[in-house]
Amino acid sequence: MSTVQLILWIGVIVLVVFAILEVFSPSILQEGFQTLIPFGEDTFISKFVPRRGDIGPEQEEKGYVTDKRYFYGYTDVQRLGTNLDYCRMVTSRSDSLETFFACALGGTEGLSSLKFRSPTVRQGFELSRDDYMKTEGGRDGYCRILKIDENTFEARCNEATDVGFRARTTVDANPPKEIVDLLAAYQGIVFWLRFCDDMADYAKNLQIAAAGLAHVEEFPPLRSPADGTARALEFNGVDQFLRIGDNMQLEFGNTVDLRYLRAVSFWVYFEEFTNNAHIFDFGNGAGRDNVWCGIVGRGNSPVSAQFAPYRCTDPDQTTVPSPPSGQQPVLSMSPQELMKTSPANVNDFTCPKPEIYGRIMPPTQPHSLPPHDAKTADLVYEIWDHQQRKMHVQVKNVIPLRQWVYVAITARNTDAFRPDLDFYVDGALVYTEMAAWLPQNSATTKNYIGKSNWQDVTSPFQNADELFKGKMFDLRGYRTPMSAKKVLDTYNWGKSWLGL
Repeated sequence: MSTVQLILWIGVIVLVVFAILEVFSPSILQEGFQTLIPFGEDTFISKFVPRRGDIGPEQEEKGYVTDKRYFYGYTDVQRLGTNLDYCRMVTSRSDSLETFFACALGGTEGLSSLKFRSPTVRQGFELSRDDYMKTEGGRDGYCRILKIDENTFEARCNEATDVGFRARTTVDANPPKEIVDLLAAYQGIVFWLRFCDDMADYAKNLQIAAAGLAHVEEFPPLRSPADGTARALEFNGVDQFLRIGDNMQLEFGNTVDLRYLRAVSFWVYFEEFTNNAHIFDFGNGAGRDNVWCGIVGRGNSPVSAQFAPYRCTDPDQTTVPSPPSGQQPVLSMSPQELMKTSPANVNDFTCPKPEIYGRIMPPTQPHSLPPHDAKTADLVYEIWDHQQRKMHVQVKNVIPLRQWVYVAITARNTDAFRPDLDFYVDGALVYTEMAAWLPQNSATTKNYIGKSNWQDVTSPFQNADELFKGKMFDLRGYRTPMSAKKVLDTYNWGKSWLGL
């Protein structure tokens, strides 16, 4: 065998050994691919199709910004069987309407990360924060809950292809459980102000104007309760409130028809019981077509206040005031002792008797309480027809001070005239108003959150209504009644976001 043949045979043997090791024990080899970090479960694919190192959660394409209010993360749109493609919503820094969903495909290091994408919003691509990725045909498509018409919300997907996402959406007939729960919450929705990390109406019906720079901290965005506690909308009680409507004039009567409002629910936290604070008040002024919910006065004094052992003076004190205030006990002297201060028989008398003090009397009776904070307040719900009050419901002591509480007010049935009205607190039924009233007028021009319509017609000298001071979260209105299960589900949803 010649030298050349020997070298060839050695080369063949080496190649066979390398091939066997590559298949059965790839970790033994120290090739150039070993500098790549394996991702996913399929280590063979991840060696040769790695994730992008230049585009990811902390780095974006030049001239664009990642909108982390929407889905962002690694998924599989190439049908590789492992999550190597980084997908996210991006917006051009120079044009806010150039917003679209794009994927930086694994194994395309150095190439544009925006080629595999959806249409832009100006081409009809709709946005929703309730979004997710769904595997269909081995590929992950981009899905979210979209508003189809005035009363319908559906889970729709832009399916992935070899070159990008389809422009047309298809219905997701089998969405994940969390999306199913959200779809149930959307059924019958009129307005939905979550106040979690934004001030958007998720029912897409409201225009919102904030007074006094009232706002919710938006960044960093919260994708789920695991990302942090909902920040809620705070009101300072001085100059902050919201005015809302279904048009640019902030009026109701077009999309939002109060006559068909069958349920409303919200979380509220009173930092202080400001006088007659209204949580919401929709109307045409004071005592004109109002639908409002709030509290009575500045809250309720505890029943035990009448029997509290508080005294005007100190507990150890008697009828004699504490020094140096008022008259004090003084030393009393006998005539004999007084004679010592005169020249008559000064040295002839001695009277070593005990010193005598004025009699100290026990307290006569307990006294009233000092000034104090009310710990609870009554919930009030009223409905007006023009200038006539049709209904006043007052539920005692259900609103606590400095504590989150969930309230739901819902018709029990779809009776269009006088349905029974259920009041829930923290998911439990606390009161039912039989043969109640519904809102009587749809066209209202002064629709407030955190402010009373009566505040505009009173003065501080007339026991005026005051602005709400505290926090609100998850304010919803429905055109359909809320079942007991839906009330409980809404309560549990809010508890998870608020970290309670």
